Amino acid sequence: MARFVNLATVRFQSEWARGKDGARKVVLEEIAEALAALRGHGVDLAIFSEGVEAVAQSMAEAETLASPGPVLQLYRDFARQERCHVAGSVKLKAGPCVYNAVVYYGPDGKPLGYYGKTYPTIGELEMGLAPGPGAVVLDTPIGRLGTAICFDLNFQPLRHAYRALKPDIIVFASLYHGGLAQAIWAYECRAFFACAWQYTGGGVLDPFGRTLAVNDCYHPIARVTVNLDRAFVHLDYNREKFPEIERKYRGEVIIDIPPDLGPAMIVSQTGKRTAMDVVREFGLELLDDYFVRAEGRRDAAFRVHPAG
Repeated sequence: MARFVNLATVRFQSEWARGKDGARKVVLEEIAEALAALRGHGVDLAIFSEGVEAVAQSMAEAETLASPGPVLQLYRDFARQERCHVAGSVKLKAGPCVYNAVVYYGPDGKPLGYYGKTYPTIGELEMGLAPGPGAVVLDTPIGRLGTAICFDLNFQPLRHAYRALKPDIIVFASLYHGGLAQAIWAYECRAFFACAWQYTGGGVLDPFGRTLAVNDCYHPIARVTVNLDRAFVHLDYNREKFPEIERKYRGEVIIDIPPDLGPAMIVSQTGKRTAMDVVREFGLELLDDYFVRAEGRRDAAFRVHPAG
């Protein structure tokens, strides 16, 4: 069934304040202004850049979930007032460790969990920030949310861990864009990719790595509504069934075929059926199942015809 989620990624604009007196106040004011701009828009998930923790907080100013400080209080209060979710950057103290973290608040203003940056930079480690334990996916009313922070995007083991966990959305809080790596993460994880960073060009990619929304010099917040009800199939052994699906369901089911990849995304636009219902009804083979089958056939053939 269709699962529509309204995403908003907020561009960080206060990098200039790093190391200056009053930097924390500047960043808190920026967060408050962004949240005020989002009020009343029906946002389901608001995402903030890593710049918040990097510029607004020293190690000594790390906050805790049990006793939130001014940064977490802003996220918490907005989530509760707007009945939405917030993914907020913060230096988070948990036990003896301080993490470069993203904390998630739900519509009741209670924390849903957090992600600690798995791969801090060398400079962050020297500062005393602890590395997080790895991939975390939170099951929420708006879908399965995975998280990566800045330098994380460079590391294949983390991406592969998320691929196995099957998130609906990868939340990327960063001071680094990542370029091509964003699209690789989106496609490999079969997930929407939502980036909040410090310059123009942040926003939301679909699971094929295509841009759905982007912020620019005029619009510091990128907003878009995405449909999480999706299933991925390859064109091979499936495409001959697509006309029948389209004739039967017309606009209620979309078959989204990018021009240069080979797979298709089946999307249900109604509450009558899920994308997986369509897959089962028409006997479609899922994309990753097809790759496993193809690899198995290759291995079997190799045993018969080993390389010379």
